[in-house]
Amino acid sequence: MILVTGAAGTTGSEVTRLLASKGVRVRAMLRDPEKAKRFTGSSVEPVIADLDDPSSLDPALKGIDKVFLVSSVDPRVSQLHGNVIEASKRAGVKQIVRLSALGAATNSPAQILKWHGEVDERLSRSGLSFSILRPHSFMQNYLALRGTVQSEGAIYLPAREGKIVAIDARDVALTAVAVLTGEGHSGRIYDLTGPELLSFADIAEKIGKAIGRTVTYTDVPAEAAREAMLAMGRPDYLVNGFIELLGLYAGGSFHDVTQTVQKITGSPPRSFDTFADDFSSLFAGKAVSES
Repeated sequence: MILVTGAAGTTGSEVTRLLASKGVRVRAMLRDPEKAKRFTGSSVEPVIADLDDPSSLDPALKGIDKVFLVSSVDPRVSQLHGNVIEASKRAGVKQIVRLSALGAATNSPAQILKWHGEVDERLSRSGLSFSILRPHSFMQNYLALRGTVQSEGAIYLPAREGKIVAIDARDVALTAVAVLTGEGHSGRIYDLTGPELLSFADIAEKIGKAIGRTVTYTDVPAEAAREAMLAMGRPDYLVNGFIELLGLYAGGSFHDVTQTVQKITGSPPRSFDTFADDFSSLFAGKAVSES
């Protein structure tokens, strides 16, 4: 049986769905009992547990062979994921597949990448069999820009002339499932990207094409962007981390396109055009996408 943490999240929910569709027995770990009602079918067993509560992890991991370890961005990710690593050792788990981030390193100048690097290092030294997936920025992250797409036909970011090789979270999930159910992945670290290097002007154009109107990109000062995001209620660490990453992209970091998704899954990763088409209703504000 495979335990999926963060089973209600963007990637965790898709990994759970894909594993269940293959007939793999899945234990979907959630903090909210209400969200557990979403999971149906004989292959999926919801369990209520919390990464921040080590005492809840032992029963959640009982009888588990493999773990897909993912959670939302958190300054305490080293502690939270460390709790799962230690509980997995106690439970005799055979493998952990962890979702990290492209460029994760303990000496990274970007705090989010530093946090991920610390956990990756801890997992690699744990004595457990492990695989680490390090994806580039999720395409789904840019759905957060839909407000100004709808109201002004524009996206505003402090990214200068930066470029990204964004990846669809659905392709990250496909890769995770292939690693969880395949062989030969122990001790491997995989960098995952989409199929093309795009500027934010390119991204704006592709969103516009999908929704049938012109969408433009405007570079804005980092401080103005920070104030706007904080005003929307986003936490300081998330806002600062996002702006740091945009600065790295603007400086030319993480521009390489990898072929890892196709090598592992046998299928090429989705293009941003495909992503924008699939989520066009959400970008346009017409309906919530079911894609």
